[in-house]
Amino acid sequence: MGLVPTVITAPRRTPAIVRRAAIDQLTKEVAASRLTIIDGPAGSGKTTAALCWFDSMTAEGRPGLWIATRAGVRDLASFRLALTEAGIAAGLPWEGLDPNGDALLKNLATHNDRRPVIVIEDAQLLPADVLEFIGQYIAAARDAVTTIIVSRGSVGIPIARMRALGFLVEIGLNELQFSPSEAAELVSSIVERPIDRNLLKQIVREMDGWASGLVMAGEYLRKRSAHGFGGQRNLSEIFYAELTSYFQEEILTRQEPHIQQFLIDTSVLDILTPSACAAILGDDNAREILEEVHRLGLFLSKVETERNGYSYHILFRKMVYDAMVDRSPARAAECHRRASRYYAGAGEAMAAVEHARLSGDEEFLADQLNDLANDLIYQGYLYHIEEQASGLPWAVIGKRPILLLALAWRKTRRLSLATAERYFAAAEEIAKERPDDRMLNYLLLHRRILLEAARDNLRFVETEAEKLLLELGDEEPYLSCTLVGQLMTARRELFHFQDILKLEAETRRALERPGSEFASIALKATVAPTLMALGKAAMARRFLDEALDLAETRCGVGSSVAAVPAMMLAENLYDTGELDRSAELIEQYLPVVRQWGMVDEVAAGFITRARLTFACGEVSKALDGLEEAHLIAIECGLDRLRTLVVCEQVRILIRSGQIAAAEDALRAGDICIDELPVPTLTPTRRNEHIAIAWLRIEILRHRLDRAKKVASRWLEFVKRNSAKRSIVTFQLLLAEIAVLEGDRSRARRAIREALEIAETAGWNRIFLDEGEVICSLLAESYGTGPMLETPAEVFASRIVSALNGETAVQVDEADEDDSCPISRLMDREIEILTMVGGGLRNREIGERLGLTEGTVKWYLQQIFDKLGVRRRSQAVLRARQYGLFG
Repeated sequence: MGLVPTVITAPRRTPAIVRRAAIDQLTKEVAASRLTIIDGPAGSGKTTAALCWFDSMTAEGRPGLWIATRAGVRDLASFRLALTEAGIAAGLPWEGLDPNGDALLKNLATHNDRRPVIVIEDAQLLPADVLEFIGQYIAAARDAVTTIIVSRGSVGIPIARMRALGFLVEIGLNELQFSPSEAAELVSSIVERPIDRNLLKQIVREMDGWASGLVMAGEYLRKRSAHGFGGQRNLSEIFYAELTSYFQEEILTRQEPHIQQFLIDTSVLDILTPSACAAILGDDNAREILEEVHRLGLFLSKVETERNGYSYHILFRKMVYDAMVDRSPARAAECHRRASRYYAGAGEAMAAVEHARLSGDEEFLADQLNDLANDLIYQGYLYHIEEQASGLPWAVIGKRPILLLALAWRKTRRLSLATAERYFAAAEEIAKERPDDRMLNYLLLHRRILLEAARDNLRFVETEAEKLLLELGDEEPYLSCTLVGQLMTARRELFHFQDILKLEAETRRALERPGSEFASIALKATVAPTLMALGKAAMARRFLDEALDLAETRCGVGSSVAAVPAMMLAENLYDTGELDRSAELIEQYLPVVRQWGMVDEVAAGFITRARLTFACGEVSKALDGLEEAHLIAIECGLDRLRTLVVCEQVRILIRSGQIAAAEDALRAGDICIDELPVPTLTPTRRNEHIAIAWLRIEILRHRLDRAKKVASRWLEFVKRNSAKRSIVTFQLLLAEIAVLEGDRSRARRAIREALEIAETAGWNRIFLDEGEVICSLLAESYGTGPMLETPAEVFASRIVSALNGETAVQVDEADEDDSCPISRLMDREIEILTMVGGGLRNREIGERLGLTEGTVKWYLQQIFDKLGVRRRSQAVLRARQYGLFG
């Protein structure tokens, strides 16, 4: 029997272009093994790795036997002959040995100082009897021989025992793949010229560590550079055509027809599982074919994170898939439709919709979106429905009610209320033809409640949400969560806190229902402001922390979903004086809040940012930010948001001494107050904020009787309804009125009551933000520390300790003294006091500073309080004593 010489000749080893650390590190382990199996697809560097270890061991004096199966080994007889001749060529004493006798096995099992190393290349081509013989000699030889089997797929040799004993080394695609840095070095070394950085990144990414692909890309670029194309910035179609030809010639055409069809059809799949392949092929034998493809080493590797899952090399898959789309687009579309139906049935809605999109079939995509809309929503992918439906014509969308209602919800969350109404109306028309479709009618009412919630139609929300919650029971946990959240908001805005304990219990039930995990993000963020209004700060903070953590875990840090709890948490943090963390959340999440947030979240974000900015002394910047929110409110027709913004504008303008501008801001907000804004029979929190803005102006204008009447009526009302945050606000306003009326005793009583409520929630900024009158009262009452160690007095002392940094002006270091009353004066107060010292009257001071005479009087009262005097002459004398006038 003749033997082709190349059967027992190792290939010529080219000089190493790139040092492979992973291969080098395995050299000792391979040399000590009984068996090493190198398993990888064509061109993955298997032979190169084997040759590296082969040369290393032969350089140490070990006989090296190389058998190239592809060169002419056809059966067991030719393999035995090749093995015998390779041994003789390696210097083993096998001359005259019968290749077909038992002597070959005996000689292989003979131990000597120089352990032979045998490399069997392309073992996937060997027939079963040859593989059986190899298994026999490996078992018999034990440590007498090191065998390296190189294969494109798994080979049928028993290895379990050797693996268990630690005598086996297995090398797969993970070990063979070039790392990104090695890949970049390899390509650069081949090209031998500078390569555009982005192009190099593209090559490294697309080749995904595949050795032959990297070499081919490098050679292609080298040739182009030699012809004057050194400035290339992308790989041309010519290169991809070469790659396609490689895969066609080296892989596809060598396979049986059923394997070829399998490779083509399943190229639509990211992860190949037996069930997914069966769905694509319509063949129950898909598992056997999948295992055969893996055994043949056809660029298919196991996915560690997926049981029974495989994936193609990304480049191989791309080439096969592109060829199918180009030559048989109808077949590609059908494979995607089958994949979409399979994933829909497996509960993987996102994958189902993606395959529906890739099918290019608009009607099919719309059907899948309609069928899977609720699943996508419940998993947190409402935005994805909008993205996928954006390219569909109205004629397609308009026939599918569940899809329409999903889009209506998405538009509602984005505050695009007119568009939401259009989608809703179209779904409503379809529902009229399906009166018995219970789920569709539930969804219609649910979306209507959300739409009306965005419009602040709170009485509708309160009535209808409660009814729908009773009807749903435990059937739809996601819908129930959203309804509870909106119901809590409506109750808060309407001051209907009577059944709040019942709603808290309902909130807990909603959060405990299976399937409510994602919905709990919005629910907790929506419920938290109601809890804060009631003074239940600890529970509110816990809800917001949990919601933000879950949102960032599920949807990513900086996502629009996470912006919903983030804005409410930022407001909470600001209220309790944690300004740095509050500012971080505002900076990170305010830019994306409109994508998911509704009125509460948008208002919390913009108003908190304005307060933080104003606290830093940047008045214009704070007002500019509020104007941005005002424009959003006008654009979306959100009256409550507009009122909240205007109320904050008024506060900042008054704090900065701009009373006329504050009055203009109130009018610009379309807020007309013809009568005293006392609480009516059915007041809302919007009415409350209007009253607060009005009160601030009335107080500064010294219309104190009117202001006291309105503030007292509101205080009575909010006390009856246990709205603790509102109680604090009105107590502080009444304290300011009392100071201006000269009744500091009454003012201090109001402050104490406010402190007792605020202490349990940790609200300290509400005192600091009210301005000089409240701050001076606190300093006067608690500046020397708490008289009694009650929680409220300790809390007050902490607030006072923060006042120096916020309300005091800077004085010369030589004059700096905590007991100096001048240190408590604001810049404007010093300016007015200086003019008083110059003999100017209130009217003259007002003309110079652009203030009304009443405003000047108000500032003088603050000055008198801080200096501990009652008259102008005493204030001037005190200022001179402390060197203010030089």
